[in-house]
Amino acid sequence: MSSPVSTFGPREADEKGARTAWPLLRAVQQRPRLALLLAAAVVVVVGWVLYDRPAHTYPMSGNSATWSADVRIALSEGGAGGVVAPSGPLREIPGVGRIVEVIIDKATLRKSTEVLFLTGTNANYSGLAYLNGFPPPPDSCNVHLGGPWWQLASLNIQTMGCPRGFHFTGAP
Repeated sequence: MSSPVSTFGPREADEKGARTAWPLLRAVQQRPRLALLLAAAVVVVVGWVLYDRPAHTYPMSGNSATWSADVRIALSEGGAGGVVAPSGPLREIPGVGRIVEVIIDKATLRKSTEVLFLTGTNANYSGLAYLNGFPPPPDSCNVHLGGPWWQLASLNIQTMGCPRGFHFTGAP
C-alpha cells in the first residue's frame, strides 16, 4: 500500500510557514517604534501645556475685599486725583506686594474712577488696577481678574510682547 502523496514537500511547507509568520514578526518588530512614537507625542503635548501656561496672576478670591478697602483709602487720601505716595496699609497690598506709587484718576461727569497700585514704574510698569468706567491704561500689558480688577504687567522691551496670557492695550 502506498501512502497518499502530499502536495507540499518539506521545502514548500517551510516557505508557506515563513510567509504566514512574516507579517506577525513584522508587527512585533514595529511595536517598539510605535511605542517610541507615542511616547514622543506625549512628551511634546506635555511640554506644550507646560510652556503655554499664562503668567502668574494675582489671587483675587481672598483679597478683593481688602483691595476695595485700599481703593477707599487711596480715594480719601488722593482727593480729586493725581499721584499718592503709599503710606500706611497702602505700602503693602495682600496678593500684590510692595506698592511704590498710587495713581488716581476720576471723571466727575461720567462718575468713573481709576486707581492704579503700581509695584514698579517706568520700564517695570506693573501692579493692580481698579477700573470703574475706565479702560485699561494705554500702552500696558493687562489681564482682567474679574469685576473692576485688572492686573498690569511690564512690556518686554526686547520682544515687544506681553507676558503669556496678558493682552496689550495700545495708546488711542
